[in-house]
Amino acid sequence: RERAKELLGKLPETPESRTSSMDKAIDAAREEVKNIRRKQLGRGGSASGSSADNAITGSTSDEDKPKSGADKAREAAAAEASGGRPRLPGDRDVTLGELDPSTKVESSSSTVTGPLNVEVTSTYNKEQSDPPMRKHCFQYTIRITNNSPTDTIQLLGRRFEIQTVGSSMKDVVSGEGVTGRQPILKPGEVFEYTSTAPLSVRPIGTTIIAARMRGEYRYVTLTEGQDTATPEQVEAGGDASSELGTFHFIFPDEQRVQPFRPVEDDDDEDEDEDEDDVALTAESTPAATPATPLKKTPSAQPASTLPGDEDMKTGDLRITPKDASDTVTDEVRVGVSSSYRPERSDSAQEKHCFAYNIRITNESSQSIQLVSRRFEIQTIGSVNKDVVQGPGVTGRQPILKPGESFEYTSTAPLSVRPMLEKTPVVARMQGEYNFVQLADDGSTPISSTPLQAKLGEFHFILPSMDVA
Repeated sequence: RERAKELLGKLPETPESRTSSMDKAIDAAREEVKNIRRKQLGRGGSASGSSADNAITGSTSDEDKPKSGADKAREAAAAEASGGRPRLPGDRDVTLGELDPSTKVESSSSTVTGPLNVEVTSTYNKEQSDPPMRKHCFQYTIRITNNSPTDTIQLLGRRFEIQTVGSSMKDVVSGEGVTGRQPILKPGEVFEYTSTAPLSVRPIGTTIIAARMRGEYRYVTLTEGQDTATPEQVEAGGDASSELGTFHFIFPDEQRVQPFRPVEDDDDEDEDEDEDDVALTAESTPAATPATPLKKTPSAQPASTLPGDEDMKTGDLRITPKDASDTVTDEVRVGVSSSYRPERSDSAQEKHCFAYNIRITNESSQSIQLVSRRFEIQTIGSVNKDVVQGPGVTGRQPILKPGESFEYTSTAPLSVRPMLEKTPVVARMQGEYNFVQLADDGSTPISSTPLQAKLGEFHFILPSMDVA
């Protein structure tokens, strides 16, 4: 009853059955949540197109009138029920920052669906960007043309999906209207608006894109003599949709990462180039505190060697190989997964390239800073392990607050002759990340002695299609 009072602003009527009473209260609360969500859709817009801006950044405008305690309680329940901004699993190529060569990486698109042609163009907005803080702002213009020779169309709503590079999820934003309006397009008429997309993203060396976006516009075809959509049509969101084709926000040349390669590595003889092979992907959500940049020096020291594992020397593996691991050390979780990159491999040349994704999560109650890393890798048939170590991670020393994660993807180009008669494994890798705990100010190390977060053992495994 108290929960029902919190949601409804009053106590429900008490029927004969307590169960029936609670069921009615819950049903009423659900309806209130639905109504609030419907009212919230499309808010925050203006004629200048700022509503699209809000849709991308996730910001909303505050209401002018004060809210009652019941309204606040209902909105809190709505937020809890919705789980915040809707999200969908992202496109894997954007997550990895490694787009398929066949993918058209364009900053514009033009798509015809039914009577509507939806065109979009995008550009980088230098004035509103702050690259050191990973703030990159893009401007995009939408042009919607009614190609029908007879029908009048009214736009009722929109739905966008946007995924920044390195993120494993897409943000989904939907709402009523377009730029705070529901424009009517007579045959041949055009509706055009411009908006901005401020993105929190870091450029990586494997792609030029900052984000991928697509969507749709919902509309209704007005009947003869009908001036505007009926409330029922608005409530239903229209009777058809027109696609906003996929396009990309593309970094300008001066913001793109130029992969660093030490001169002494030109011969490409090392089996493992670690994450220094390419620049890597941005943090996952939630984003970590801006990292401390390192000096532009080679980020990994020359590889040393250690005696290798006997089972890797012979190919008779002592354990069941896994291409992933997940390890928690001192309340820091390090997860890794690996996959084969056939487009960058050449089995005839005994060149096998793998991608591996690292995700480091601070599960402790205080902030930490990653300061260095150390990896050991042994290829099949080799008597030694190569050891690669260096300061930071991807050229930075990221600070992770409690609950925050740092995620990146790298490649491991291996020169190795597989022992396919014994195992599809071509290499084994493990290591650790050194970190320091920070004081309450989030920047002062508590101790100068770093702790270690283990990167658990995993394997680079050839897919079955390569076993011939």
